[in-house]
Amino acid sequence: MKKIFAAIIITALSAGLAFADGLNISKPGDFVNYKVGTQRGTIAEGLAKDMLKDKAKEQLVTYEKATDVIQALKVGKIECAIMDEAPAVQFHKNDPEILTILPEPLTVEQYAIGFKQGNKELLEKVNKALAEIKADGSLEKIMLKYKEDPTAAKPEDIDLHKGAKGGKLYLGTESGFPPYDIKVGDGYTGIDIEMCALIAGKLDMELEIIAYPFDSLFMAVNSGKVDMICAGITVNEERKLFTDFSDPYEDAKQVGVILTKDYKK
Repeated sequence: MKKIFAAIIITALSAGLAFADGLNISKPGDFVNYKVGTQRGTIAEGLAKDMLKDKAKEQLVTYEKATDVIQALKVGKIECAIMDEAPAVQFHKNDPEILTILPEPLTVEQYAIGFKQGNKELLEKVNKALAEIKADGSLEKIMLKYKEDPTAAKPEDIDLHKGAKGGKLYLGTESGFPPYDIKVGDGYTGIDIEMCALIAGKLDMELEIIAYPFDSLFMAVNSGKVDMICAGITVNEERKLFTDFSDPYEDAKQVGVILTKDYKK
């Protein structure tokens, strides 16, 4: 794992990062001077640990949800945050005068759906369905809709295919990750939710959604509590050791977020 994140950092450095000088962040190693917040169990947490090195115990604060990270930043519990770009963009849209996304990404990665190792039959079916909704433009429409407005749909607008003949398809997700996974009342919306609902329909199955903290998702799928997991999950070599993944459905990035008052071009 250390080697993986070290390689990511080296790649980012070679790309010539240009971060905010308000906090004197000009390269990934500069995060060591500040208190950093991330979502627990994510790629961002591992990346932050590699950046902070022996100061991680003092300088890294982890939270259950991405929304919790942003709230901590706003109230001054942390000085900067590292998270996936898409939720960072949504948080910035909500508070453009308060939050600034640092201009260069820290990583480039891919999202995919996770399965218990060896569940090849379901994996192949999902990959086939995923290919179909990519080809017919359905997936792109979902992404554009939620990236423009995360509140574009209500849970009742999403067809979960109740009573489908193929039985239930149990999906594990983490519900505080807009625009991918969002809890609304007693239901869920977002890119991942609608995408998996379309996949369930292709399989003639009813989608049953179960929310977990992000760092519990892999245990949930590998213990058989759910059939698959989808929550903006980045594929990397470490995760491939204990989880099988679908074909990627989107490219993604890790970015730094700070308070606008601390940002200077």
